[in-house]
Amino acid sequence: MNTAERVRLVLTGEHEVRTSEGVVLRFFLARGPLAAPDTVWERATDAAFQHAYELALFDPQGLDAQLLLPNPHRMQLALDALMGPGSFFWSDGADVSVVLTTNGKAPEECGFGLATAQASASARADGDADAGGAA
Repeated sequence: MNTAERVRLVLTGEHEVRTSEGVVLRFFLARGPLAAPDTVWERATDAAFQHAYELALFDPQGLDAQLLLPNPHRMQLALDALMGPGSFFWSDGADVSVVLTTNGKAPEECGFGLATAQASASARADGDADAGGAA
């Protein structure tokens, strides 16, 4: 079995995926800084979501230099209360952010527009900086 065949067993290439439990997963991607007026949540396929998620694990400058270094700016927040169990937001800390909803709704329908995402990311970054300084 080649890599493409294995990926097809897991990823559907769809924006909306229904699980065996009836949960509807939806994938959204924002390219650009969250504060930029032209940045929007766009529907993404599960494959595009997975690819962006994996790239965000590594430092973008390191990738440019062909080095695999952890991304110190990456953040992930659980959004279970807003968008269903297992929902989350993550950002590479610069230009790519993603939301996975498990209730079949878009982020804005759940009260998680880009301004909310930016505020959540800023609060998380401030909290991490505070915690780091106190340790």
